[in-house]
Order: sequence, then C-alpha cells, then structure tokens
Amino acid sequence: MRPEIKVRIRAATRADIPGVVQCDLTATAPGEDIGFGGPMSERTFADEGRLNSAWKDPDRVDSLEVIVALYDGQVVGFVTVEDRGEVLELHTINVLGEFQRRGVGRQLVRWVEERASKGGKQAVTLGTSRNAEGVAWKSLPWWLSLGYRITGEEQNAWTRSIGPRVREIRMRKVLA
Repeated sequence: MRPEIKVRIRAATRADIPGVVQCDLTATAPGEDIGFGGPMSERTFADEGRLNSAWKDPDRVDSLEVIVALYDGQVVGFVTVEDRGEVLELHTINVLGEFQRRGVGRQLVRWVEERASKGGKQAVTLGTSRNAEGVAWKSLPWWLSLGYRITGEEQNAWTRSIGPRVREIRMRKVLA
C-alpha cells in the first residue's frame, strides 16, 4: 500500500491547465477506457489548446467549476462540479497516475461533499459508465465504498457518443 499524502485543494486557475491536462492524460492506462468514454482526441481536458480555448476565468469550463488538488505546488488531481440546484453534480475526477492510491481522489470527493453540504445541497450526484458488454467502469466499487448508491442506469447523449448499448450508471450520496 502506498502512503497517503495530504493535498491542498482550491479553485483552479488558467495557470493550472498544464497540470490538469497531465492528470487527465495519465489517470487511465492507454486503451483502458475504450468502451467507457469518448476518444482521447475529443476530450477537452486532454488537450491544453482545447482546454485553454474553453476556459472561462476564473475557474470554469462551460458550466463546470474546476477544482485542483496540489501536492508540493504540483497539480496532482482535479475534479469538475456543476451546481444543479438541490444537488452538486460531480462530473470528472482524475488523479495523476503516479499519485493514484494515495488518497488524493478521496480528499477531492470529501471537499466536494463538504462544499455541497455547506451550500445547503441535499446530495452529491454523479455518473459512471457501463460498457456495451455490461461491464462497469473500474471506479464503481470505489464510489460504493465512499457511500454513493446507484439510483439507476440510462442511455443518453454522452453514452450514445461512446457506442451502442453503453449506459450511464447514475449515483447519489445524500448529505447529512
């Protein structure tokens, strides 16, 4: 087991773009996400030019707020969230490959949950994917261990962009 590290979490800035892209590019092994997500060549967070063009200062990409985790001044993880009224939707969470299994993702999720709770939100929601063969993405057991529960599965524009029969597993954690 790798030792857990303590990170500092804050809103991202445009200067964090290179680190965010590195997290996105190294979060999964090459080919590991085939059938679970869109092509790397189309992902905004996987390309500095696309991300820079989409960035809205101070910390937004479209309707998503970008939050980073820093260790010794380096971006080692990021999460994107969207305010949806009564809930905070967690869209993306990625941790730099060499920092995975060291508690970075867990700290980011706790930060999001605390922020949602302080903001009067009822829950944090998210989606993960199930490929066309019915296999869930590798993070599903992790989300369950953090107290998230499956609320349903659906096909939508995002899953159809990945391929036929791909479904989004919707999850929710009710906040105290």
